[in-house]
Amino acid sequence: MNAKKLNLSPISTYIEKCHEGDLLSFTQSLDKTIFMFHFIPMDTFSDLERQNCCHVLMELKEAVMEIYLNKKDN
Repeated sequence: MNAKKLNLSPISTYIEKCHEGDLLSFTQSLDKTIFMFHFIPMDTFSDLERQNCCHVLMELKEAVMEIYLNKKDN
């Protein structure tokens, strides 16, 4: 990936359309998705794959929460 800024507007558009701009609603959906990983049959993903996928979703959730908290403070 190059050093240019990424255009993240598709994510913003998704949050606006599917969660009516509610970042907390979006993070709740991420939480539910992470929780659901525990109910996928164990042989579907290796433990490492499951851990890595949950980690990515948790990092995304934390980034969105940071945006939410910064927006709330401003």
